[in-house]
Amino acid sequence: MRDVRKTDFNRMLKTLRCEEPDFVPIAELSIDAAVKEKFLGRPIKTIKDDVEFWCKAGYDYVYLRPNYEYPGLPASVAVGTTINRENVASAEEAASEMDSWQKISTEKDIENFPWPDPETIDYSNLVEAAGCLPEGMQIISGVGGIFTRTWMLLGFTEFCMKLSEHPEIIKKMFDRIGGIQCQVLRKVVKMKKVGAFWYGDDLAYTEGLMVSPDIYRKYLLPWLEELFSIAHKAKLPVIMHTDGDVQPLIDDLVKIGLNALHPIEPKAMDINLLKKKYQNRLCLIGNIDMAGSLGRGTPDEVRQEVKERIRNVAPGGGYAVGSSNSVASYIPIENYRAMIEATFEYGQYPKHKGI
Repeated sequence: MRDVRKTDFNRMLKTLRCEEPDFVPIAELSIDAAVKEKFLGRPIKTIKDDVEFWCKAGYDYVYLRPNYEYPGLPASVAVGTTINRENVASAEEAASEMDSWQKISTEKDIENFPWPDPETIDYSNLVEAAGCLPEGMQIISGVGGIFTRTWMLLGFTEFCMKLSEHPEIIKKMFDRIGGIQCQVLRKVVKMKKVGAFWYGDDLAYTEGLMVSPDIYRKYLLPWLEELFSIAHKAKLPVIMHTDGDVQPLIDDLVKIGLNALHPIEPKAMDINLLKKKYQNRLCLIGNIDMAGSLGRGTPDEVRQEVKERIRNVAPGGGYAVGSSNSVASYIPIENYRAMIEATFEYGQYPKHKGI
């Protein structure tokens, strides 16, 4: 088993470039604080505590993004910030409050909305993390989803109605949010110890995209191309998180510079088929089934699933083990540990080829 104290971000970089590192890495966008605390055996109260968790768990990075969110959105969307550690709305609470998020309806509302100011938002968590990273670790950072924040600030029904009746408002929303996110990223990529860009935006359900591919191509992809370009100019690889079946958009995303896709939900996409289609062009991250072994199975079942993924997807490089969404609070700590330990046991290159 790999000595988890020997962190090495080059391992992650090689994987994102579809090369074979020394070991298959583990990677997550979000890990619930309760799971982190069970793993460490104590509360996580500071950035230093958080960094210690990521290091001791065996990750080669810590995921953090600047401390801001758009007014009117639930704290639960603020993944990777310190503002999501308290008062995070449950799924039920978020659903019941949906109507209250519908703050924008007209062009005047857009102008009057209290948009975040990239010059004044809080970047201190990134600065603090950079100052306490162990040798070999770096920060993966980024900005939140443009599509998600656009429809949430309107409400999904209103968003769909505006697409049909007032597309100019939809464009203004995408442009305002996209512009802010680009300004923030331009600051983030210049910060110390930032080694990759992770963009999160849920675009699909299990059965398919939330809206037509043409809607994404018209309103969202131009902004993603700009974000990806900012990252690549800073020599940072690009990872994207989106739930569901996004196969109609993968070619578009690769074309504009996507390096890695996360989390490849098993019920939505076949990771083995994606590996065959995008070998050496797209790194795949995740796919350990939260609805199966990781969430409801035994540690032995988790180990077997990890072993299978490494055997089938890791050869040639371009695969990192992780959950099929995020490590939620309901994931048994024994199963979470089993996922990590199995990766270290079976993931050494080139030994995994014979497992």
